[in-house]
Amino acid sequence: MKTALKKIIIATSIAGSLSMVAGTAGASHFRGGALIPSVDANGLLTIQETTFWRKTFVAQLGNVSVTGVGTATATPTVVDQSDSRYAVVTRTHSIQLTSAGTYDIGGGSCCRVSSSGLGNWAGSSFDLDSRIVWDGTTATTPINFTFSTIQPEVSRLAGSDYSQGLNATSPDGLTLTYNQDLNVNINSQVPGFTVDPTTGLMTIVGDVNRAQITDHTAAQNPGADAAFSGNIIASNGSFVEFDWMFDGVDAASNQAPVVADAIINALVGPGPISHIFTALDAEDGALLAGASWDPNLVLGAGFIHALPTFNTATQTFSWDTTGYAPGTYLIQARAFDSQNVGDFGLLTVNLSNPTNPPTGIPLPGSIFLFGLGLAALGWKRKH
Repeated sequence: MKTALKKIIIATSIAGSLSMVAGTAGASHFRGGALIPSVDANGLLTIQETTFWRKTFVAQLGNVSVTGVGTATATPTVVDQSDSRYAVVTRTHSIQLTSAGTYDIGGGSCCRVSSSGLGNWAGSSFDLDSRIVWDGTTATTPINFTFSTIQPEVSRLAGSDYSQGLNATSPDGLTLTYNQDLNVNINSQVPGFTVDPTTGLMTIVGDVNRAQITDHTAAQNPGADAAFSGNIIASNGSFVEFDWMFDGVDAASNQAPVVADAIINALVGPGPISHIFTALDAEDGALLAGASWDPNLVLGAGFIHALPTFNTATQTFSWDTTGYAPGTYLIQARAFDSQNVGDFGLLTVNLSNPTNPPTGIPLPGSIFLFGLGLAALGWKRKH
């Protein structure tokens, strides 16, 4: 068996040292992204940029602009090169709003990775759009969405239909709907690709359809085999556009590990909840307890009481929820195979009050997504 897991978390600030100056034309390199907006009670609009790039030509969006307000100010760019197929760029843009309204957000540059294989996109300019509606007084996060929970691999093996949720939530408790509108210079969706308008479940059904996601012919663009896009739409009119690439694989390919998702329905405190993350890899087999596991990221605004723990020897996540508010909490862990191809697992924890226990799967009215750095849990990089 190959090395069970290789965990590499590379997040390097590269402000001023990018391979390409934002907004300047260059070789084809963009692979997708999204802009996620939120506003605090004082009107400070923040926009979280996540974009994907060719590993040998990492760039960033050009200016991110807000209609009627101006160009947002960006934090330094952070690059994660840990996956062998692509680089992930993150940064935050901010700008002050002075009144209630509907604000359209956009950013773009040049160029997409040059198309080959299925060839359903053009190797030219792109844009990313979103919108937020603000009442002028209340902090709002209509949509929370992260690409990291989406497995881009699509198997071409017989009977291996693709099924993957977008995993978006609304911290504001809004109803979310979904479509599969084409982004700029995506000429068509993958044959058989659908996005459920109510649940956000993405599927590619049928061996013939999946077989058309052929490998990109350029060695520098592994996994950029077919583009897909759409919108996540909140019931107040806010939306987030998503745009990314499918990676077609078969028995001759190195396939990513699959980290199992899970849902825990529990009561708030005092006994800890516990979950063991598990993963399977087509080449390496089961990634068993005792391997060098680390969680990579926890989503949201912060743990405010007892911190969870993660036992890297057994992959066990444990959390005493005493003092926490009822709601839905999302926790991630990432596993890499021996060729640095990775996948995230998503643990969803639904907490309810002991005096009002759930019947079936609870659907709390408020969603809490929390973010915490690795150091806060004592999680360390493994080799």
